[in-house]
Amino acid sequence: MELGAIQEFIDGRHNELEGWFFSPDQLAFFELCALQERLQISGDLCEVGVFKGKSLVLLSLLKRETERLLGFDLFDENHLEATQQSLLAFNSEKNVELYKGLTSDISLDILDETIKNPLRFLHIDAGHEYHEVLEQLAIFTPYLDDHAIIAMDDYQDREFPGIEAAVLDFAEQDRPRRFVPFFAGGNKMFLCNASTSALFQKSLLNATNLKDKCRLTRVRDFNILIMRSKLPVSSEDILAQLEATTFPRRNSADLSLNEQSALFSQLTFGSGSKS
Repeated sequence: MELGAIQEFIDGRHNELEGWFFSPDQLAFFELCALQERLQISGDLCEVGVFKGKSLVLLSLLKRETERLLGFDLFDENHLEATQQSLLAFNSEKNVELYKGLTSDISLDILDETIKNPLRFLHIDAGHEYHEVLEQLAIFTPYLDDHAIIAMDDYQDREFPGIEAAVLDFAEQDRPRRFVPFFAGGNKMFLCNASTSALFQKSLLNATNLKDKCRLTRVRDFNILIMRSKLPVSSEDILAQLEATTFPRRNSADLSLNEQSALFSQLTFGSGSKS
């Protein structure tokens, strides 16, 4: 990762580029890629839905020298040229490959030929309707490393309720692996393999930018760490919550609705109370 260039991007150079990529999510991209580096998780990166390359540029700075970054987009009008110019402006075009076309037209043969190594980071920001999002998840996640992270754009945007619905439906699938939401940024939700979510969350709690600034919430049978929560809880209390729900690992769905409501109420679980 190019730390100096990354800091410049987050501190303000991102304003040179056209597009929608909010500061909390820029920080989330950095913290999650730094987490993967600490845990020695490697692999290529991929963005589905590039527009003019604003988030792609940050990913190009976050990739390591031996990694590739793939970008898939319809690239309407002058968007391909604008993306290439954005990469050149940050001197980060090396090992970045751009592919033009509708994601619905991408065959498995094309992906098999294009994605040569497991992906460690996948950013999905293409068609925002329910069935489009579900298809994007279905066709790209087979290429993910077991420790990969998926970033979902506009997760709770009122214009696109299909995104959250598609993600939650996808999170119920467990063959051959199950990916679940584990970290909420500003405008994006991040998913990972269910078996690694607690490991990732515990690591994030130690990050300087996140320590004592987050909150844990329970959705269905998984925990989501809320980045820079309006109702922050100490990292120590969140760690206790995580440990209580991951060891011994029991299926909370076996509890009655009343029992789940009491166990994961905002007054106790959501507030950080260990009682």
